[in-house]
Amino acid sequence: MKNVIIENLPETKNMEGAKRWVEDKGEFVQVSYREDVRHVAYFELMKGFTRGGHYHNHKEEVFYIIDGCVRGVFYDLETGEKEAFIFKKGDKIRVRTGCAHIFYGVEDSHAIEYSNQYYDSKDAYPYDFETLKIDL
Repeated sequence: MKNVIIENLPETKNMEGAKRWVEDKGEFVQVSYREDVRHVAYFELMKGFTRGGHYHNHKEEVFYIIDGCVRGVFYDLETGEKEAFIFKKGDKIRVRTGCAHIFYGVEDSHAIEYSNQYYDSKDAYPYDFETLKIDL
């Protein structure tokens, strides 16, 4: 699916770019590298609950899973493609415009969301994921 880009941040501090590592004093994560960021949010997603259920026409979003386990379901409004993925600690998900997305808490989880665009509530369009025939 071209509108969802998934990467697991490498566990090293010996490289340029987004990465993570653990040392005696704790974990360090460089979630964003050389990106303009105009919106940052932190959220908790409890087991059995959802967040999202919408798409944006202008805002591209990036999510980083701090801990827990989250199932993400995506629907590309242009191509009709639909996919579901399981995300865990260290996963970074970029959701481009025109791609409806919803996250389900498989476990109690924490995540960061950021974007190079300011938050605009008028650019969040609800999408009914119940209409998709996909294993959630």
